[in-house]
Amino acid sequence: MSMKDPISFVEEKVKERAKETSNIKSAIIFDMDFKPPRILIRSELNKVTNDLADYVNLNLPRHIIIYGSKGSGKTLSALTIAKAFRESKSIPFFYVNARENPTSIKIYRKMTRIDSRGHDIDEVKSRFDAMLSGKSIVILDEVDFLQDYDILYHLTRHTRANLILLTQKVYWYKDMNDESVKSSLQPDHIVFHEYSSDEIREILKMRADEGLNKYDKESLGLLSAMLVRDYRSDARIGIKALEIIGRLNEWDDESVRTALKQAYVEVEGETLKNLGDRDLLILASLIKNQDTNRAYSEVSASGNMLLRGVSKSTFFQSVNYLQNLGLITLIKKKIGRYYTMESQILLSDASIVSGELRKRL
Repeated sequence: MSMKDPISFVEEKVKERAKETSNIKSAIIFDMDFKPPRILIRSELNKVTNDLADYVNLNLPRHIIIYGSKGSGKTLSALTIAKAFRESKSIPFFYVNARENPTSIKIYRKMTRIDSRGHDIDEVKSRFDAMLSGKSIVILDEVDFLQDYDILYHLTRHTRANLILLTQKVYWYKDMNDESVKSSLQPDHIVFHEYSSDEIREILKMRADEGLNKYDKESLGLLSAMLVRDYRSDARIGIKALEIIGRLNEWDDESVRTALKQAYVEVEGETLKNLGDRDLLILASLIKNQDTNRAYSEVSASGNMLLRGVSKSTFFQSVNYLQNLGLITLIKKKIGRYYTMESQILLSDASIVSGELRKRL
């Protein structure tokens, strides 16, 4: 501990950090919300663009559902293509995340920017319809978090908008219990498969070219291969790992492995940080016991005050929420004459759950 002049101390720190980050040419390139000027044109994206081109030319909506795991490029691709149609064909687009706005009323108000004070829902819908009276693109992300389907019915029956719905759940549309919405929607189903090693390498090379002063091409290949093998081709983790390696400017194999582990904790750890304590404890119980009925029995008998007396319906609401977040997937399994739901953990390293629990509890 020492006494220092604050101005000298700050200047010293700025110089020190500048030296440590000297290989970073543009930090914004590694921001998770950054929209790059160029994107990977995969075959799935061709189909999306073809449907929107038909909408432009024929004036008939071709609604689309895009399925894909976390980091498969669903959101970035949809936003980038919608922006291109806006700039080239003057077609406006609107983006709403259904996890943040899980009811139709919230989506109406989000898009119209009308809050709840002094405006009834009919007035909001009238403004909404006026906004979408011409050609437009509406992107609803994480649509599996929707608690009702009025917004989908209204968009398909009362506006001329072309819908793009994004979800991780491949059975979301199949499990929808509203036949009138299905009849109106009649979407094209497009699956964004996990990136191949070559595709990931192209994505990371573009980020490295734009964001770093120097990088090693062979290490980029190793990073891509390990991302596909160990982290389900999640581009978010790859981009974060590239930033970590780029800052250090150390490209040996061990640095690549270490950066990937750190990136994984940072990216997936953010999801876990946003979980409530009870949801986190239930996730931990599913890691320990993948049979959901047995996991519930253990949870309901737990001495933990957050779990004591939790009802079965509350438990399975939490399980469904964890599935919507892409942390688990549920598989129907027959045991003897009966069926049970078994949870498959989608975390590449489930130990980060126990790590987050230790921090809190």
